[in-house]
Amino acid sequence: MAFWGIAGISLALASIASGSDPIEGIWLGKIQAPQGTGADIGFRFYAAKNGRLTFRMNFPEMFTYDQSFGIPVETIGHGRYVITEDLDIELDLVGSRLSGTFGKGRLPMTLVRGEAFPPKPHAPAWPDPPSLLWQYEMGAGTWAAPVVADGVVYIGTSAGVFHAVCAGNGGALWKWRADCPIDSRAVVGDEMVYFLDTRTELIALGRKRGELVWKTQLYDEALAGAKQPENPTFNHSAATPLLLDGVLYCGSGDGGVYAIDATTGAKLWRHEAGAAVYSGIGQSGRNTLLFGTMDGSIVLLDRVAKRETLRVKTGGGVVTTPIVSGGRIIAGSRDYMLYGLNFPDGSVAWRFSYWFSWVESSPSVEDGLMYIGASDFARITALDPSNGRAKWSTPVGGMNWGTPLVTKTGVFTGTVSQNMERTVITHVGGLTALDRATGRPKWRLVATPAPEGAFGGYAGSLAIAGDKIIAAGFDGRLIALPAN
Repeated sequence: MAFWGIAGISLALASIASGSDPIEGIWLGKIQAPQGTGADIGFRFYAAKNGRLTFRMNFPEMFTYDQSFGIPVETIGHGRYVITEDLDIELDLVGSRLSGTFGKGRLPMTLVRGEAFPPKPHAPAWPDPPSLLWQYEMGAGTWAAPVVADGVVYIGTSAGVFHAVCAGNGGALWKWRADCPIDSRAVVGDEMVYFLDTRTELIALGRKRGELVWKTQLYDEALAGAKQPENPTFNHSAATPLLLDGVLYCGSGDGGVYAIDATTGAKLWRHEAGAAVYSGIGQSGRNTLLFGTMDGSIVLLDRVAKRETLRVKTGGGVVTTPIVSGGRIIAGSRDYMLYGLNFPDGSVAWRFSYWFSWVESSPSVEDGLMYIGASDFARITALDPSNGRAKWSTPVGGMNWGTPLVTKTGVFTGTVSQNMERTVITHVGGLTALDRATGRPKWRLVATPAPEGAFGGYAGSLAIAGDKIIAAGFDGRLIALPAN
């Protein structure tokens, strides 16, 4: 039983007499993250119209200012309080202090009474973007990322049309129409281009003319025990195949990872992963495949022996593509953590907290430094992959789910806005450019705002074609900008 002290007992007695809860009012404090940093946070607890205890939160690190979440605060006796529904907050009132944990990572948090929340800061000014070099009308928006090979941009759309476009001038080369949306990033081989549609059909088209060469269904209802569901990932995360030695390795919502002959589309073998796989397939060395599953697993699979060599469980779904760098297996999870695991045993070397934001971005590593985006955390961060310490972390105004595009001097990303009911964080969709050495903003292009109930901006990774950055947006435009 907690020892309250004289001040705590007096406060409790006064609250009982007035009919209010002892924690009603404003509390200010800090959360501590495993990467060694802290963040200011504040709560205002109050009784809602229905009489239930609720709260407003002020969390500048998460761009949340005096925000109501519409979530009740559960009182469980003896000065204990719980806030569930993704925030996963537990608090204990001891005397004049509230102490507890925040989020699935159980980050330590301490609060004391305060007078008011700090004022919301002014939005920073961004330099203007460069002019577009060209634009191509795709006829529909897309969740997918463009891919560039030999001067050609390949991209599918939500209308089910796959486009091949000249990277030099934006001219159409050919189109191919599917029977359903195409959300996945394509993979380009010598003679064919491969991608998944939303029915989990793996499709191969000829690169020169865009003719269908083969298609193979990768969702097995008998093995899954159910019909294929709608994509459950919220942001339409789609498995990206890995092409290696004439074989395509690709995950499926049926809980399998398939090996497919890249020439014929024949199924060579299937590995039972135990949960849906919406991550891309990564590679370490010649024969180790890496992927994530929706049950929170980070998996290493020997493609020759066809057996798992490691499985590490996190607290949320993993849709990022794991990589190996700096002696670490690195992957993000929907438990709000970016993980650095010791290679090859999988023990935790470090964790980097995204507070209450999913980690949806797959990292890019250049010259020993890792660059990664975020969802509600809305930053590009440059980290040392060996220890998880940030060199810089820059807010970019919106959710950035793709892999940052890193050039000699710059880091580029697309951002997403959403216009959904109960959205608590304001995001701006667009394109941003940062200085690679410092993280300083170089420019931002603001996209058309998201329509009601939908998204705006650029969901997929960006591509580079010589001196051009290529981006594909929800507005149905494929565009090119200077890579500077």
